[in-house]
Amino acid sequence: MLLTFLCNKMKELLSKPNQITIIRVLLIPIFAYFLLSGLPYKDYIAAFIFIVLSLSDAIDGYIARKNKQTTKIGQIIDPIADKLLIAAALISLIGRIQLWMAIVIITREIIITVARILFLPKKVVIPASKLGKIKTISQVIAIVAVILNVPFNWWLMLTAVMITVASGLDYLIKMGRLIGKNVLNLPNIITSFRLLLIPLFVAEVAKSNMNSALIIFTIFILSDKLDGISARLTQHITKFGKIYDVFTDFTGIVSALITFILTGILELYWIAVYFLPVTVIVGIRMLNYLKLNQDHPHAIRKFFIGLTYTTGIAIMIDFVYAFQMLVLVAVLAYTYMFIEIYGLFTKYKPSEG
Repeated sequence: MLLTFLCNKMKELLSKPNQITIIRVLLIPIFAYFLLSGLPYKDYIAAFIFIVLSLSDAIDGYIARKNKQTTKIGQIIDPIADKLLIAAALISLIGRIQLWMAIVIITREIIITVARILFLPKKVVIPASKLGKIKTISQVIAIVAVILNVPFNWWLMLTAVMITVASGLDYLIKMGRLIGKNVLNLPNIITSFRLLLIPLFVAEVAKSNMNSALIIFTIFILSDKLDGISARLTQHITKFGKIYDVFTDFTGIVSALITFILTGILELYWIAVYFLPVTVIVGIRMLNYLKLNQDHPHAIRKFFIGLTYTTGIAIMIDFVYAFQMLVLVAVLAYTYMFIEIYGLFTKYKPSEG
């Protein structure tokens, strides 16, 4: 039953290695606080916390292997924790490092993390390569060098960016060979380009460059159609591509919403309005893929995505009915959520245990 499944997952979540991972996530805001604060010796304290958190990644992995406590949840949250730490460091260091460097690294990490999670049901495990380990070490060294403002830190960060991109391509190629599919195809490259546009959009909105932000957002929408067309023309319609595309859609939508709120374009209460449906929808879709190894789209999803895109444009051009459109999107989001919940309980029957 669903309750038994959730209880088992909770036990896995509270294993010793996963506890270390969770603690690492909880300490990330403390690291960012010291990095951004005006406290004495803040950079030294931040660098020390960052190094400790980076080393804890190796510790929880060692404990999981030694005690045979490797779990599917651990395989999901551990890389997410790693990427959150790197992303928090890079975002906090913007100004000390160039924006494009942070964008390239964060985008690569998101793409590979999503790929790893989506292919867990297929038991596709890419063994850690030397290039991947070098990538991690180069990122840690570069970030610490920037925090402490050591000589040649720009070159160290540039080296980390180049190794990060190379290791990402290497990972995708190896994954494609293992599953017998070409993951590194034109539709997925276009989707990756869309993902890369999101931080650029956020940066332009933050700088109040609404015309540039509107152009980037329009390209994001048009390229969403382009990756679908290219998938059909090249016959590269894959389950990974579908999930990756949906993930990019929701990442773009959530990023835009948060950016509009943080910049004062929208009121804070919209977070409360949209948080529940978006969280539930994304959670259920991920559960469907991990548990049932399937992802059946609803017609309402396409309408929801389309209306959300249109509303985003309405907000940026200050359309007179933008508020009413936000309300309509909220109604549609809750409708979509209840459809997903109903579908979840019809799939998890008592006989499935």
